[in-house]
Amino acid sequence: MGLSKKVAKTACSLEFCIKINRKSMKQIIPLLVAVLFHVNVFGQQFSLSGKVVNSRKVPVELVYANLMKNDSILIRQALTDSTGYFFMKAEKGNYRLILEQFGTRFTSQEVSLNQNMELGNIEINETTELQGVTISGRKKIIEQKVDRLVFNVENSVMATGGTALDALKATPTVRVQNDQVSIVGKGEVLVMIDERLQRIPQEDLADFLKSIPSGNIKSIEVITAPPAKYDAEGNSGLINIKLKSAKANSWNANIGTSYTQKTYAGGSLQGLFNYNQDKLSLNASLNKGTQKLLTTSTSQIFYTDELWSQEIRNTSKNKTLSLGFGLDYKLSNKWTTGIRYLSSLTDKTSTNNPLTTRFDNAGKNVLSYVLSDVLDNNKPEMRSLNWYQSISLDSLGKNITVDFDYFNYSKKDYRFFEGNELDQQKHTIPNKFFSSTNNNINKIKNYSGKIDFSLPYKWANISFGAKASYTNTNNDLVVYNNETGVPIPDAGQSNRFNYQEYNEALYFSTSKKINAQWETQIGFRMEATQTEGYSGNLNQSNKNNYTKLFPTAYVTYVPNDNNSFSINYSRRIRRPDFDYLNPFVIKTSPYYYSEGNPFLKPSFINNLEFSYIRKQNWVSNIYLSQVSDFGQELSIIDPSTNITRSSPLNYANTYQIGFSTYYNFKKWSCWNSITGFNINYQNVKSKTSLIKSIDGGNGYFYTNNDFTLNKSKSVFLGVNYGLQLPGRYQIFHISSIHMLDASMKFLFLKKNLSFTITGEDLLNAQKPLISYKSNNVENNVKSYRDTRGFRIALSYKFGNINLKSKNRNFGNEDERNRTNP
Repeated sequence: MGLSKKVAKTACSLEFCIKINRKSMKQIIPLLVAVLFHVNVFGQQFSLSGKVVNSRKVPVELVYANLMKNDSILIRQALTDSTGYFFMKAEKGNYRLILEQFGTRFTSQEVSLNQNMELGNIEINETTELQGVTISGRKKIIEQKVDRLVFNVENSVMATGGTALDALKATPTVRVQNDQVSIVGKGEVLVMIDERLQRIPQEDLADFLKSIPSGNIKSIEVITAPPAKYDAEGNSGLINIKLKSAKANSWNANIGTSYTQKTYAGGSLQGLFNYNQDKLSLNASLNKGTQKLLTTSTSQIFYTDELWSQEIRNTSKNKTLSLGFGLDYKLSNKWTTGIRYLSSLTDKTSTNNPLTTRFDNAGKNVLSYVLSDVLDNNKPEMRSLNWYQSISLDSLGKNITVDFDYFNYSKKDYRFFEGNELDQQKHTIPNKFFSSTNNNINKIKNYSGKIDFSLPYKWANISFGAKASYTNTNNDLVVYNNETGVPIPDAGQSNRFNYQEYNEALYFSTSKKINAQWETQIGFRMEATQTEGYSGNLNQSNKNNYTKLFPTAYVTYVPNDNNSFSINYSRRIRRPDFDYLNPFVIKTSPYYYSEGNPFLKPSFINNLEFSYIRKQNWVSNIYLSQVSDFGQELSIIDPSTNITRSSPLNYANTYQIGFSTYYNFKKWSCWNSITGFNINYQNVKSKTSLIKSIDGGNGYFYTNNDFTLNKSKSVFLGVNYGLQLPGRYQIFHISSIHMLDASMKFLFLKKNLSFTITGEDLLNAQKPLISYKSNNVENNVKSYRDTRGFRIALSYKFGNINLKSKNRNFGNEDERNRTNP
């Protein structure tokens, strides 16, 4: 019987009694008051709310707040929003409030609910002490948030013992092909390390990523819709690699080695040390590796009267050394300062002997040959330094962060080549000898400073800030002509080029939780850019000045805990790589040369995406993208001279629509599977006669699987497979590609010793055929990057996770996390 019926019945009985005996009124009134009080108390509900933040006072979203009765009965459940806020109602009583996320329990506390309660900030750490017992939760392999996917590298079998590039290969929705990093269906993206953009030339990015051990990485964030606080740079998003640091009140170290066998052998040594106690946190890392590779390629150019076919076998040897250091110090309860240093040094030497065979247009009769010998050596070095301040303004999560960054990149390039043209019998043709030596020194220095304000309120979360940066690039190319047998400086081919770029930015962002189902966020970022490039040899200067607005907007609808819908829009910019703007010509044979383009413009991108998330397991997206002044380096063929010119061009406007989905199967604790596919259609509207307008589609399927093979969770198996369907990407048609990797991981000595063996490209099927038309001349190239092989890795971790702390509540996260959801 309901309480209202009880009240009605009781009231009628009381009225009847009053009529019978008014003398009993004094006895009945106290009884009536008691009954009504009983009904009011047991029918009334009180609110319980709070804000979940990490040790940096940054709000944490997607945390479950569970209100338990008798430690076993779930009474209420709420999910934190992007501001870290949760809200629920329950009847008066004594409960236990448990905060957990992705299987990790953070806090557990008694709550006596007898009035509306606002708990304020609730700080969580990945390792939380409860009643003298340390509870450590194992995160899921992936976590899906509103604007990004988080891949927890430390829980992946496939990434163990490799490099950052190997970890990216194992990351769902990320694709690595020919050492180029991209988001599936969305093209190349820029890479950040701990939220700091690495403006490294694309050709050197892969070598830099190979210098970072995967064991030093905590997680990889695939940010498809970056909020306004991030630089607007990047086609369709950003990839943020977050490095490890110490957990609260502990020290730990990890040493490891790996052996890699491809065509040739290679290996690496790694070391990592973390310390965190009371006010001080330290981390240091060291990695040294070497790898020798054999890559091959065959290409064809179908001229009107001739067919040119080229074969190249390139042997390269890479030596890498990377160093990392970080220090955080808590000056007070509200002020933390710290520095981060990261360096990478690479020494790469390669030799190859390109052979070009000239056939008649039928491809049957040989007309002549071009044979070359090439020796390359380049030494890219990268150093970055960050000094930051994090200041908490109150206990509700308001804070200020200030960053000063210095980035230094230098590269010494040496290239020697010589060759001859040969007749049909491979005899040297007189006066066709060519030889040259190129020495180039490329230096890039970047200085930047920024300030960010995060001001969460009950009615909205507000953030705003500013950034200024300056970049200075110098190229010094010296060319020697060796055709006489004696190196002679060639002033006509040598060149000095200086490029300077200033960037200033302001941004404002606000998010609002409208009600339990609806949440919105809108942001605006304004960036002003001034550039000047100067060629000393040409005595040519080019300037550019522009100011652009980059809005972002999100709307999220969560009807219940199992379903989430969202739509987001962002406008972004892709600025030209610095070396693309150097106007000078570099010849590497009589039939090939490259030159920069000082008039190259930035590309502007509009992205619209609709997402659906089902139970944090099934994620689907429909996306649209439009790019204005799309630019990239193209090989432009002159059919009248058979000379190929490689130069970057803004040659098209592009349009794309696509659908992607993946499902995270985790019904059984022994098997975690992430399976998905992507299909898209692209339309390229050319703005030049050199390239024709074209359209087409492509598709990609992948499945990443991790298995736990025993009850003690000490033996693991990882199997990843990817299939690139034949299709068109931009102006290129790409054949099918199969990618199959497998890995076994064993843990010994109380799970401190790890032994991993990994097989890569087991099908030996990563040999794509890429074809396109340039100036109406058909081209194709088929290459193999020496991807097949195996890796054996051994690592041992040790340390003390129970250091005594003067301040139990202080502790750093695994690394600095300053993301504003």
